[in-house]
Amino acid sequence: MDEKLIKDAQYRKGLSIAFFNATNSAIAMLTADKINMTSEQMEAYITKWRNWFLDTHKQYYATVIANVGVNYRAEDSIAKLKATKTLEELNTAWRLLSADERRDGEIIKVAQTLKKKYNEKG
Repeated sequence: MDEKLIKDAQYRKGLSIAFFNATNSAIAMLTADKINMTSEQMEAYITKWRNWFLDTHKQYYATVIANVGVNYRAEDSIAKLKATKTLEELNTAWRLLSADERRDGEIIKVAQTLKKKYNEKG
């Protein structure tokens, strides 16, 4: 199965879990002193806190989870490839990249574009 597809599915699953956890946490915050709220007030209260939990989760995901296991910066790898002037230099730079870098879609796209450019030059 495609690695990107798996990551996307894992992300959606995590986001779904976060949504329900945030909603349940917001509902749990409705204490006895808020029992006199109208249903519209309760809905607004739950929505406010659910959204706060989701925003906090989004920040946490972006700074912690998304970077787990990534030990390279795609921008740096792309810069190395773009610094090449010939197909031979590109091949050498490509071989020096890690296996993870060589599987990165963004890096692959740049490498293919450069390869095509160098092949056209002859």
